Amino acid sequence: MRTLLRILWILAALLTASLMTASPLFAQRERPGMEITIASAPLDEGPTVTTTNLLADPNTRELLRNGFPTRVHFRLELWKKGRWFFDDFTGRTQWDVGVHFDPTTGLFNVLRQQDSNIENFVGFATLTSAEEEFDRPFRTLLRPKRGGRYYYNLVVDVQTLTETDLDALNQWLRGPTAPGRSNPITAIRSGLGTLFSRILGGDKRHYEVRSELFSVP
Repeated sequence: MRTLLRILWILAALLTASLMTASPLFAQRERPGMEITIASAPLDEGPTVTTTNLLADPNTRELLRNGFPTRVHFRLELWKKGRWFFDDFTGRTQWDVGVHFDPTTGLFNVLRQQDSNIENFVGFATLTSAEEEFDRPFRTLLRPKRGGRYYYNLVVDVQTLTETDLDALNQWLRGPTAPGRSNPITAIRSGLGTLFSRILGGDKRHYEVRSELFSVP
């Protein structure tokens, strides 16, 4: 019951915070940023992706500190400029970054996975230092195969709390229950679930940026 009350208190606090309007200066300072840097030899090397402040949202940070993991999904696409109105899609690469807080150590852990390659970064005392780790420039292998005019398009989705997470939380809080006994957390799942999920950042925060147009001889 104490765990349930703590969860409800967190939800209520975050709901209140979400209704407050951030100052323009804060919004400008914490605005997420993404940059695609084209290699000097684009046929030999892929571009470098650099991000900032993807976890700057106050709700996301509060949820992370209270044990809700966040997944950041990156999708980088390569497009060839067409002669008329339509561009040609030539390939994509994807990777994921997971951030979670380990209450047993009091540290934040970061994991990056691309295909079968996994990098595990552990032991960050603050969320800011954890974010700085995956904000470092990340070189990708996606590059043109032949000459032409190209550009990259980067799509990033940040997601902390989902309906699936609420189901898992419900199951965890419920544990063994007597037949017919109602679960107090059911109210969250049976109506408030979607509302809380969206208010707390469960809906995907979607960001997109396009690189400059570059030519390959």
